[in-house]
Amino acid sequence: MNLKSYAEENLFLPIGVEVGEWGTDAEGHNNGCADLHLTVRDAAKFGLLYLNDGVYEGNQVVPANWVHDSLQRYSEDINVTGGFPANWGLSFRDVGYGYQWWSARVGEHHFDLAWGHGGQLIVLLDEFDMVIVVTSYPFWLQHDAEAWKHELANVNLVGEFIKSLPSE
Repeated sequence: MNLKSYAEENLFLPIGVEVGEWGTDAEGHNNGCADLHLTVRDAAKFGLLYLNDGVYEGNQVVPANWVHDSLQRYSEDINVTGGFPANWGLSFRDVGYGYQWWSARVGEHHFDLAWGHGGQLIVLLDEFDMVIVVTSYPFWLQHDAEAWKHELANVNLVGEFIKSLPSE
């Protein structure tokens, strides 16, 4: 069974998500880390699944221990002064990485996020029981100043919103 079929049957169908196009590598295997097309609503459902420890509408779809483990930081203090990580924008700090999930801080707010090229974001703010989803033009195979500028604008938009949230 290919990855798309497996994910549709065991992950996306149970949470009511319709998978769009999903890119493949040179051998025809779905990219496990990228190129998955979801609507904003479906991305939000995926975020809610993780925000709720793998439970969706009372059903344990993803094991809670996997959700917990995937949101841990296995790489910390990622350099945000140059290159790709610099796109964290003006306010993301204490950047870390787990199993396909990033973690960061804006002010006193810590959060986890899935991040896609062009500024696609699924942000989990546990303290507010909130999921933020941003979609945008994906800039297919475009990795130039225009694409990074657009992505940076989306990251900064989300960072400014999080910064505006009340602190404890």
